[in-house]
Amino acid sequence: MNSPFFFDHSADAAISHLRALADDLARIRDDGGPSDADLADAPILDRWVPISRMRPALAGMSAGHPLLGDRLVQTSETYAVDFSRGWTRTYSRFYRLGRPAGASRGRDQ
Repeated sequence: MNSPFFFDHSADAAISHLRALADDLARIRDDGGPSDADLADAPILDRWVPISRMRPALAGMSAGHPLLGDRLVQTSETYAVDFSRGWTRTYSRFYRLGRPAGASRGRDQ
């Protein structure tokens, strides 16, 4: 019998990510956005643009990403975003949004 394929390499990792995502989405709904603590260590996504995958995502220059460092990245699927308050919640983490692509200055510059 074939076992299912999980993109996170294990069912436990996928479940953990999705539970954290569900908890964050509930707090966003209930509280109107992430807490300051949620965003304190979130990497900055600079010169970001909306892109299309099977679900919406963003691409841009990451600063302070815990795994990818400081470089051009494509985020995982975006589940919540507030452009005016400068944050997004992707499948794997929060990002603080810097300037959109083409803008000379952003919120953290």
